[in-house]
Amino acid sequence: IVSASSDHKRYVAYVEGPQYPTGSYQLVDMTEPAIGELGARFPQIGASDMGQVKAFTYKARDGLVVPGYLTTPPGKGLKDLPLVVYPHGGPALRDDAGFHPWVQFLASRGYAVFQPQFRGSSGFGARHEAAGRFKWGLEMQDDITDGVKQLIADGTADPARICIFGWSYGGYAAMAGVTFMPDLYKCGVAGAGVSDLLLLVGDLKKESRFQHLSGKTWTDVVGDPIADRERLIATSPVKHVDRIKAPLLLIHGKDDTVVPFRQSEVMAGAMRSAGKQVEFVALEGGDHWLNDARTSRRVLRELERFLGLHLK
Repeated sequence: IVSASSDHKRYVAYVEGPQYPTGSYQLVDMTEPAIGELGARFPQIGASDMGQVKAFTYKARDGLVVPGYLTTPPGKGLKDLPLVVYPHGGPALRDDAGFHPWVQFLASRGYAVFQPQFRGSSGFGARHEAAGRFKWGLEMQDDITDGVKQLIADGTADPARICIFGWSYGGYAAMAGVTFMPDLYKCGVAGAGVSDLLLLVGDLKKESRFQHLSGKTWTDVVGDPIADRERLIATSPVKHVDRIKAPLLLIHGKDDTVVPFRQSEVMAGAMRSAGKQVEFVALEGGDHWLNDARTSRRVLRELERFLGLHLK
């Protein structure tokens, strides 16, 4: 329910489903009773333009059952597809089967999109979320990898055309993917991502503009910079760029107050010093959530261009 009349006899409801894949606003009149459509959320997008979203589960290497979503491009069949792996941010968030603009954008360009709900994701029970504690770059990353391997094994994904793309925590997962699984991915795109876990924990504690994120919370979830120093270094992509084989696109807003901009700066510098293929797009006036439509459009243009170069 989006809004209601003062007498609560008429409501405006937002609806998503197979009949309204991009979302629709409906007027519910309890005096009739009747329901009528007020308008579609994205009227220019028809059902035939949409990729089909399928929920499924798979087993990680340690036996954990991991939920996932697969969106297949319209009119492209279901086998040997170029695949974009799209881990969500948070990491204590989740995806669902509803309309996701970036996912459908990628599907409209001919890519299948895999959204793994790795351990540490919320919405699948407290145990699933808690299992991600201290597991950045470890079991959390394995869950993503194992989902990709399942899609290769069942013939959905073309193993020669797989890219990993994410924003925020998903940006970390993208960097970790091309770093720690260098033969799996043809390319990587990391938006507002974390490259150095040790540096991140320190920045969140000492820089005033990140105080709202609570350094202690991050220490309790990611790790302590002293007690967990070796693990944080071992799971920081910036410390292991020598392993990377695939080209990497980094995108970061200069006004980001969630993930420090220098997380992408240091990764770009390390890649260049190691002679690796890297592009770095700095978004002037861009915040973490891309609230300015111009920066959001820029991200989609860069993503389409980069994938077109390396995944077609």
